[in-house]
Amino acid sequence: MIKTARQQSGNAEVTAVTKAATEQDHLNRLHSRSLSFTGTLRWGICVLACAWIALCTAVGPLYRANASILDFSWHNLLLFICTFAVCFAGIVVLYLWARRTEHRRREREHNGNETHRGPRNAAAPSERRASSGLRLRIQAFGVRMRNAVDGHPRLHSFGQNAGRLIIRCTDRWWKIAIILCVGWLWAYVTLLVAFGADVRAQVNEFNLWWANLHGIALPYKQGFTQMDIYPTAHYLWPEQATYLTNQHNIVLTMVYGGIVAVCRALSGSDDLGLVVLAGTQYLFAAFCLSVTAHRILTFGKPYRHQGNNTKAQAGALPRILILVFLLCCPLVVFSTISITKSPLFAFAFVWWLGIWYQLLRMRSDGMEDTKDERRRTAHDSGEGRRTPTYRIPGRLTLAMAVSTVVMLISVKYALYIVAIQLLVFLIADRKRWRFYIVSLAVPLVVFQVMISTLVGTGTIITGDPIESKGVQLQQIARVAQRNPQGIPEDARKALEPILDLQAMGQEYFPNDADRVKSSGTMGKVTTYKWRTVTAHDMKAFNKAWLEIGLRNPVLYLDAFLAKSYGYFDVTDPPYVAMSYYVNNTYVQDSTVWIKGWSHDWRNSVVERSTAWGNTPFWGWFTHGNFWVVLTLVMLGAELLLRRWRSLAYQLPLLMLMGVMVVAPANNFERHMLPIAFSFVFIAIAFWQESHCGEKQCGEKQCGEKQCGEKHCGNSCSRDDHSPECDRPECRSRELSDHDVPDDDKLAS
Repeated sequence: MIKTARQQSGNAEVTAVTKAATEQDHLNRLHSRSLSFTGTLRWGICVLACAWIALCTAVGPLYRANASILDFSWHNLLLFICTFAVCFAGIVVLYLWARRTEHRRREREHNGNETHRGPRNAAAPSERRASSGLRLRIQAFGVRMRNAVDGHPRLHSFGQNAGRLIIRCTDRWWKIAIILCVGWLWAYVTLLVAFGADVRAQVNEFNLWWANLHGIALPYKQGFTQMDIYPTAHYLWPEQATYLTNQHNIVLTMVYGGIVAVCRALSGSDDLGLVVLAGTQYLFAAFCLSVTAHRILTFGKPYRHQGNNTKAQAGALPRILILVFLLCCPLVVFSTISITKSPLFAFAFVWWLGIWYQLLRMRSDGMEDTKDERRRTAHDSGEGRRTPTYRIPGRLTLAMAVSTVVMLISVKYALYIVAIQLLVFLIADRKRWRFYIVSLAVPLVVFQVMISTLVGTGTIITGDPIESKGVQLQQIARVAQRNPQGIPEDARKALEPILDLQAMGQEYFPNDADRVKSSGTMGKVTTYKWRTVTAHDMKAFNKAWLEIGLRNPVLYLDAFLAKSYGYFDVTDPPYVAMSYYVNNTYVQDSTVWIKGWSHDWRNSVVERSTAWGNTPFWGWFTHGNFWVVLTLVMLGAELLLRRWRSLAYQLPLLMLMGVMVVAPANNFERHMLPIAFSFVFIAIAFWQESHCGEKQCGEKQCGEKQCGEKHCGNSCSRDDHSPECDRPECRSRELSDHDVPDDDKLAS
């Protein structure tokens, strides 16, 4: 017996040494990878991202005071260092946490899931890596808290029941949609609608087109028209009179204008049509956010059911976080009833992003049909292995196509986002090329051909290319204001048919380029000579802009930073917040009966929202740039972790950040809505991938004697001898493909 005990002791020591060596080898491999060229490049990109955020934050006080980068002082340097440290620390913390979580998961899989979790007050295993004093204190505090809860059976039971109730109330997308509709109902009932100049312009375009279609004589190039408000250069107008433009997407213009026209015929005013549009978007927002939340919370398997409590899903905590954000954040609430193209695009984009996430999880899990596993087929390969063949469900193809169409008809830059994403996945995932052709390429090509045909036949007026030159116009205008002698004579002559440089200098405003491109109603200052400029004149624009920039590089840098820093500076208040659309003059003064509906309440809601947004730290929750910075930090952590698939479907978030930089205005919150709405979902996806890796959460992670672990659906623990733990699910050595866990442990 003594010899047997010694042998067992020796075997235990050998096992411990082997584990330690395996762990050290794994850490050495990770360390060598981090020191490689690609690892250095990844870290370098993250450093640049943090430096960009820090620079935007550091120069914020300068440009809010209308100063220059030359006034950069030690105060700004200190702000730069602090911001960089916080952002870089955030990336490093996410990276180390995810890497440690992945290492624990790999170790558990390597050991065959044989690690037993003992009593909560038991000492840690001897082979476990030594912890720091702070970590030991945190662990001890957690043990005391759990023991305290377990010491009160009623409190423990209440926590478990509350968690299960939350999961039960949010385990279907339509349940989440009902919660969102009820939670947002106060905004729709009391505020009815929120809108600005864009919807008025679209309705006016439709009205002018309808009147012209019925033979009513209207001014075209002879007087000031709707197309001169943007403005659109006259050389782009066809000879035959038309009053429809692609300044705002033509399809959306026809939809908005048509619905308002029908409601006007029934009620006598545009107000009813605006309220109907707001209600439609209200329901569309609830649908898009709820189906995406359901996809994320079920880890990419929204249609898979096995009874009441075995569907793969997140716990109560992430569900509460999602609902709190969607129901309490003013960005979301105001956007649901804001009839502007950007909120519509943002909701469709979140729907689109959730579909990409499901496709990623289906591929990682080795399953393409999420509704019915019986559709999975297999064939024998030459070596006798069974190689599965898959197909994507038709509902997912339809959803991707519809969300793509809504994005395309919302904003014009969606064309480039869809095209780049299509190209990336046709290269990276060629096996599913048919899906991408049907759901992305076909809507993209049909839409572009339709627009080109309408423009070519003179049915609509194409958008003015000056709209994409906001940064360049701001740079020229800043030079014209602060150093007019620095403009070369050749450049001045080249720009003379296009721009009035003196007027641009007078109208220059660092936060907004609309003032230097003649946007506005009749009587505005003419800076962009849209009436007389020609296509030949515009060919000299870029060359002249470059010549001026070579003479004034500092002013060009100032103009660029002053127009874009606010998108990445969490301390910068929004130039135009989403609350603007709630009580502006278009809503409060230019409507017929909407202006009398809770007129003072509108002002009160906006005042409270503004006061909340101006609160230090706590007010950042209401700002779009706060979520932009968090998203950029999380994408940096994913880059370090080499999660290429996640980065591939989240690539549009980076493209949207580029769109913000070149947008006409600085810190315009409606441009940040897609990123702000998406962050909470990609954060949960980040957590899930860290815990479960490429496999579906709960499958092949909860193996032998694993019941009760955080990824297992059964809520009993190993040391719990209740009758519920005698169920077959708890005694099985490995969860089958149909046993999808329920992450109840997050409810505590």
